[in-house]
Amino acid sequence: MKITYKSTEPIKIALLAVGGDGGGVLTGWITKLAEDNGYWAQYTYIAGVAQRTGATVYYIELFPLKNLQKNGKLVTPVLSQMPAPQDVDILMATELMEAGRSIQRGFVSKKTTMIFSTNRNLAIREKENAGDGIADGEKIFEMTDKYAKKSLFGNLKLIATKNGSIISSSLFGALAASETLPFKKEDYIKVIESGGKGIKQSVNSFNEAYQYVKDFIAQPKPYNADLQPAKFKEIPEATSSLKLNEVIADIKATIPLEVQDTVWYGVNHLVDFQNLKYAKNYLEKIKDFVKIDSADKEYKLTQQVARYLAIGMAYDDLIFVADEKTRKSRQKEVYQQVGAKEDEIVNTLDYLHPGFEEVTGFMPVKLGKKIVKSEKWRKRYDKYLDKDRRMHSTGFFNFIMLYFMGGLRGWRLKTLRHHEEMENINSWLDRIKQAVTVNYNLAVELANSYRLKKGYGDTYERGHSKFAMINKYAIDNMNTPNIDENVSHIISYALQNHNTAETKNLIDELKA
Repeated sequence: MKITYKSTEPIKIALLAVGGDGGGVLTGWITKLAEDNGYWAQYTYIAGVAQRTGATVYYIELFPLKNLQKNGKLVTPVLSQMPAPQDVDILMATELMEAGRSIQRGFVSKKTTMIFSTNRNLAIREKENAGDGIADGEKIFEMTDKYAKKSLFGNLKLIATKNGSIISSSLFGALAASETLPFKKEDYIKVIESGGKGIKQSVNSFNEAYQYVKDFIAQPKPYNADLQPAKFKEIPEATSSLKLNEVIADIKATIPLEVQDTVWYGVNHLVDFQNLKYAKNYLEKIKDFVKIDSADKEYKLTQQVARYLAIGMAYDDLIFVADEKTRKSRQKEVYQQVGAKEDEIVNTLDYLHPGFEEVTGFMPVKLGKKIVKSEKWRKRYDKYLDKDRRMHSTGFFNFIMLYFMGGLRGWRLKTLRHHEEMENINSWLDRIKQAVTVNYNLAVELANSYRLKKGYGDTYERGHSKFAMINKYAIDNMNTPNIDENVSHIISYALQNHNTAETKNLIDELKA
């Protein structure tokens, strides 16, 4: 359905684009489209902040040249440099949360047609959350239904990627299909074909998005979140490995059906992290909890212990980091991110800053314990080694060094870090076994508390500190009424708040 605009007002378009999405390209296309078809076009933009804390806002105003004639002369219009609240005709966004931010900023009203992609580029605030910090996309659609005239959406980035292009081309196609501008489809395609690289890919992406939106208008589709909670694969009947087949048989014989998929995932995770012997050690620990759990509780405790024990035993150390940086899967991911072909060379620059604890954690237990307590060695480290390092991990020497370090799995079990992690894990499991005799739900929450321990450096220290405080509070007060609910609340609060002191204050309040 075509939209008619007042002859005395410009058509007002706002575009919110994340870095790398081609917002400048799309703005240029819209401007040229208008100018080639008898319109005066003006655009401005305000750059967003780096690292996904905000998008760049492009603002375009289009005015028919025929309405700018006065006494046979062209009169220069006075146009706005920024979108005014409640006064945008077309709002486009290259990412779901940016569509929500546009509503929050007041750009959207009942005169606004929204065209946006449902893909997600997670913001810093979502990534830095210790738990699941991903914003709820459903709320965006509640707001678009309430505030916008019409919403056209879909995973336009996926369409562009499939065609070897970027989202600017698919969003351009969606704009054409919406018929919110007084131009023909052929006019849009001429703009794409008028210059630049990747014309064929851009046109293909344009056409697919155009047809998708046309179908959407005819039969609107519900929103399906692109990011879904991970699901464990079902335990197979057998694999190509005889040794793994023995483990599968052991799991099926000793582990309840409700937990088998989780345990199988944990075994694979730990084989990848260390080796099969290490994974079997994990399996033996899980069997201990099967004995004290029950079917009427749906083996919930065993489920959570299996989940977080696998994570805990696969801690992030220098060997893990080096291994990750030299894996073929990582190279493939980098190539996909930059759009490189297999026969092209991509240089990767990595930023490394191992802390004093990471370095001493790589040492043998006795030596590491001695040095980590030494102020003299800490000062030496701070003076000579405590600095950021930029390393081309694709360079021959650097790659060989990282590859060698990533292969030191046999050494890992002799390090101070491994010794400390196993002490922490065994103490944690003992506390869970102690709690389950008094309060089953409290034992489950203690199992969940290991969610706080992750990463390395300051992230690890904060998480471990919160984890230790919560565990101490739980055991000291396990006979207190509603202690399981209190611990659950503290864990949720700690996951949402970085500051360790805030978690401590909450625990102190609950104690009072």
